[in-house]
Amino acid sequence: MRKFVSLLIFLSALIFTNLNADEMFQTVDPKDATLLKTDSSKEFCNVCGMHLTKFYKTNHATEFKNGHKEQYCSLHCQAQIEEDYADKIKNIQVVDTNTLKFIDAKSAFYVVGSSKPGTMSLVSKYAFSTKDEAMKFQKEFGGEIHTFSESLDIAKKALDKENSAIDEKRVPMAIKGKKAFEAMCDTKQIKDFNSIGEAKQYLIDNNVCQNLNPQMMQAVAIYLYNPVLASDKSKMIEVPSEAKCPVCGMYVSKYPKWVAQIKINDDHVHYFDGVKDMMKFYFEPTKYEHKHNNNQITELNVTDYYTLESTDGKKAFYVLGSNVYGPMGEELIPFKDEEQAKKFMADHFGKTVLKFEDIKKEILF
Repeated sequence: MRKFVSLLIFLSALIFTNLNADEMFQTVDPKDATLLKTDSSKEFCNVCGMHLTKFYKTNHATEFKNGHKEQYCSLHCQAQIEEDYADKIKNIQVVDTNTLKFIDAKSAFYVVGSSKPGTMSLVSKYAFSTKDEAMKFQKEFGGEIHTFSESLDIAKKALDKENSAIDEKRVPMAIKGKKAFEAMCDTKQIKDFNSIGEAKQYLIDNNVCQNLNPQMMQAVAIYLYNPVLASDKSKMIEVPSEAKCPVCGMYVSKYPKWVAQIKINDDHVHYFDGVKDMMKFYFEPTKYEHKHNNNQITELNVTDYYTLESTDGKKAFYVLGSNVYGPMGEELIPFKDEEQAKKFMADHFGKTVLKFEDIKKEILF
């Protein structure tokens, strides 16, 4: 009897899940979807990595001035691209909700805030080729009619808040992704990425992982894009929320990926938003109104760029002159492992790898 009840519960959950998938408004039959890309990323969003056909009715596509094309699941992800690469965009298209064909986004009419679900946003945004069609949709499902420019502005203003909420929901996936990456992938191929979609494409193109199903591939990509989500907080440098960098005055806790720390023998601790500021303080503490000398330092810790774990700063390896910038611009990028430092240097056009004792005051300014 117990087995029978368990089976009924399982079947009910399965049916409910499939019913929800069938009823999801954004989803279309793959034969009705137009996928504009031809590379290994053609089926997923270049920003968030989500499946394009599943969220097809909110798809956007961008052609860049260099001829490169990308496709996104939503105006939210399109807005993220606008924030970062607006000057490189040639034109933008959006899927017409009714015809399922791509149309010029700048001439489209958007219904914003209807009762239909949003994609990557609680506020839905659906596009139509004519105002009459938008008004018919609005009459049935509510919302307000806006131009592309107005809708994009709404999406851009909501990015920070929406991304924060999305990151909270991604934490369990990122943790699973970290475990999968460490168990089933070539960890020597670890890199940093500008988006989940970019990470996902790299994993596929370079055959980094073995036997990952699509869900776990997405989880690994989420982890690689934002390892902070899966980080073991007990292994990171813990920063009080009120702690300010004594060199630049910025709140250090806002930049967990860059934290550095100097502990003085009287249990006093200084926190920094990057290695460069830490080293400026190390060489000239009196310049920043402190009288400590180096003999009083009991610990000097930095954050490993990939693992985000606290690392002995005097044993770490630092990449100088890369194209990766910290909160204060050009930075010394720390690594626990010399091999990873050298790989990062090659990936990011770094000039050299330094040991702690190789860092001189003149390179900090």
